[in-house]
Order: sequence, then structure tokens, then C-alpha cells
Amino acid sequence: MDGNENPNLHTLIVHVPTLGAKTEHVPEAAALITGGNTTHYWEDSGIVGRLFEKPLDIEGIYAWDVWLVYKPGARWDDRVPPVPDFAMQQLGSRRANDVMPRLDSEELSKVVNDYLAGLENSQ
Repeated sequence: MDGNENPNLHTLIVHVPTLGAKTEHVPEAAALITGGNTTHYWEDSGIVGRLFEKPLDIEGIYAWDVWLVYKPGARWDDRVPPVPDFAMQQLGSRRANDVMPRLDSEELSKVVNDYLAGLENSQ
């Protein structure tokens, strides 16, 4: 999805302190995913990974290497984030594998592009 300039696509990346990551590591990691509508955040407490456990149905497994897709209109109005319309993960957990597929960049790209095509066709 690098360089995707579709105005309907907004990519939010939350970097968290796993595997020894620190705020100074964000620029190097941020260079991997770019685009006109990409925003990177550093969340140093790690709470965001815990907050996503419930909507992803992986309670007890820290959600830190997950890829979530939301259709337009998704809002985080509660203490718990909304359930994504599509999710993939690289958590290395049997439980996570049972509830969502492992990351496949081609499949993720296809899902996102299909959603975008659906938006463009409905306008």
C-alpha cells in the first residue's frame, strides 16, 4: 500500500514499545509505510495493545503486530475500540491464528482495494 494516494484511504500506524522499541526507532519504522494519508503515532504506555484484545477476540494476547481495516464510519466512542471489518496478525499465537488469519500482504492489499473500489462505485 506504499504510496497509495487514494483520498478514501487513511492509514493510522500506532508504534508500541515491544521488542525493545523506543520512540527513537519510529522514524526508521515509519519509512516502511508511507503515503499521502498515512499518520504514525508513538504510544509509549503500551495500553493500546491491551485495548484491542477484546474487539479482536484474543483476550490475554497483546495485540501489537495486527493489521486492521475499518470501513468508513467506524468510530472509537467507547473505552474499547470498535471491532474491525477485517484483521490480520503476526502474533505467533495459536489462539490468534484461530480467530484471524496471519498477515498476507497480497490478501490485505486485495481486501483494501476491494473496499476502496466499493466506495468509488457507490459515489
